[in-house]
Amino acid sequence: LVSAAAAAEVQTPALKQVNSAVPQTSQSSVSVVYTGAQTAGDTNILAIGWNNATSNVTSVTDSAGNVYQLAVPTARGAGLSQAIYYAKNIKAAAAGANTVTVAFNTATPYVDIRATEYSGLDAANPFDVGASASGTGTSANSGSVTSTAPGLVFGAGMTAGNFTAAGTGFTTRIITSPDADIAADRVTTAAGAYNATATLSRSSAWLMQVATFKAAGVGASIAL
Repeated sequence: LVSAAAAAEVQTPALKQVNSAVPQTSQSSVSVVYTGAQTAGDTNILAIGWNNATSNVTSVTDSAGNVYQLAVPTARGAGLSQAIYYAKNIKAAAAGANTVTVAFNTATPYVDIRATEYSGLDAANPFDVGASASGTGTSANSGSVTSTAPGLVFGAGMTAGNFTAAGTGFTTRIITSPDADIAADRVTTAAGAYNATATLSRSSAWLMQVATFKAAGVGASIAL
């Protein structure tokens, strides 16, 4: 049995900060700074996109020494690519002291990195499931995944056009300028089927990904 005290230990994920890097010339290495102080135990989630279907990410590192893992593998669309990476149980860092650097195998056009930090996610094994989809139109949809626990649904999209807003139930966290790519999220209180959606200003090629992360305290139990 699980007591009410155990249930109360499940934390509510929350966005701590977001920043982006959007160089407008081809680059083989792109960096983005966490401008706010980072809290030990939080989770960094990165959406890394670019405008071709051939380049590959070769490494993701940061100056704080956090270890980044692949959550959702690189997906390809019509001249678009994107992957989602994360670092769990991060180290504390002063404001502006942690810089994430993404390296590519070749000079890559219109790299778009959306870097977020979240509190309230499991420190040991936060990533749950992910999916990707691509298409053309005024509405982007990652396709559905079935999460195994309450927590965070993180959605991110690349487009040849302009994203205008996240879909129903999601909060838009950033639409980059001038690229107009998106990162969004929603907090969930139960396992279930979820997908990430977003709208575009006109019919355009798009690539959308979703990743779910488990809340801290999930699975905690106290015998009665």
